[in-house]
Amino acid sequence: MTFDYVLLGKKLREVREDSNIDAAEAAFRLQISLEDYLKIESGEKKATGDQVVLLAALYQEDFRYFVTGDYPSARSQIQEMFRLNASLSKNDRIAIKIFVRLCEYESFLEQEIFNKKYSPLPNYGQRQFGHNYFKKQGAEAAKFERERLQLGKSPIRDIFDLMRNQDIHVFKRQLEDRNISGLYINHPTAGHCILINYLDDLYRQNFSAAHEYCHALFDSALEQEVTYFKQETNELEWRANSFAGNFLLPKECIEENYSPATEYENWINLIRHIAETFRISAQVVIIRLLEMEWIDEDLKKQLMSEKRLVIKLQEKFDPEIPPDLSTGQKERLTHVIRHGLSWYFIELCTKAYRDGEITYQKLLEMFSLPLEQGYQLLNDFRTFLEVVDL
Repeated sequence: MTFDYVLLGKKLREVREDSNIDAAEAAFRLQISLEDYLKIESGEKKATGDQVVLLAALYQEDFRYFVTGDYPSARSQIQEMFRLNASLSKNDRIAIKIFVRLCEYESFLEQEIFNKKYSPLPNYGQRQFGHNYFKKQGAEAAKFERERLQLGKSPIRDIFDLMRNQDIHVFKRQLEDRNISGLYINHPTAGHCILINYLDDLYRQNFSAAHEYCHALFDSALEQEVTYFKQETNELEWRANSFAGNFLLPKECIEENYSPATEYENWINLIRHIAETFRISAQVVIIRLLEMEWIDEDLKKQLMSEKRLVIKLQEKFDPEIPPDLSTGQKERLTHVIRHGLSWYFIELCTKAYRDGEITYQKLLEMFSLPLEQGYQLLNDFRTFLEVVDL
């Protein structure tokens, strides 16, 4: 069967344009003229295998997408996301595509190598709530989920671990657009995939994770969603915010363990204590107290601007960073998390390598880091190339 170079060129052009990469940059990567590169995209000139691999690396796509007619990928979800969010920068587009690759690698390791069986999430989008109030649906779904997961009224210590136990692939990464808090993709093979913007405060990241969890529970049929701050007119965002607030901080828990304060100073102490216990921002606590009618609108406005309710970074901890690592290791792990990896993913990859399931080169490839950073990461966490003495 003759290979279709016209189709290959079409795929290369679409992926390049989606990534906001100039044809001149692609030509430079291949060390050929712009004219010759454009001929590859038009199908007039045949691309070599090495050229396809180089372009796949530049565009952060699996090269099999370009050379296999029926290779399963999230191309349609990514393309629609980029179309609906045209302001995404080139770097953020590449970051999103790297995130999708990491989800694919994680799914491959979990299912193909470690034989993990995925269980479907509840689809609350098909549930009959008996009303069309989106915020109320979010609150009710949060209660249903807490019951299903047997969480009771306890604080959720690690929302990321909880989501992974629900077979959701969740990563953090620093994005250039500060207005983005997170995004969701329903991958055709990897399933539910969530990315949280690492630029946010750690407690805000917890809220964003619960918010995107709601999109996975309700909106998987949309296949993709980008969450921006202050999307006041979007009913899906109202529902997801309501879910996140009620899931992380049930009003029953407040009612059972706390009492309304009588003095302003006591309100500050109460709100800080609840925020630190449940690992959420003081703003989320204040909104919950307003909904419960413990405070009025005037007190809410005063508390929202209270500087003493700002919980400093050194008073928090990232549940994604194991507490038994050294200070230096924690700093380096923070750096790689900022660039898209997770401790869970690193452990999964290194276990596959130690078990002989993947090669050292594949291990480095899965990290999606420059080679030097990949070697340094493995050195930090004591995974080395095994040399057999023949």
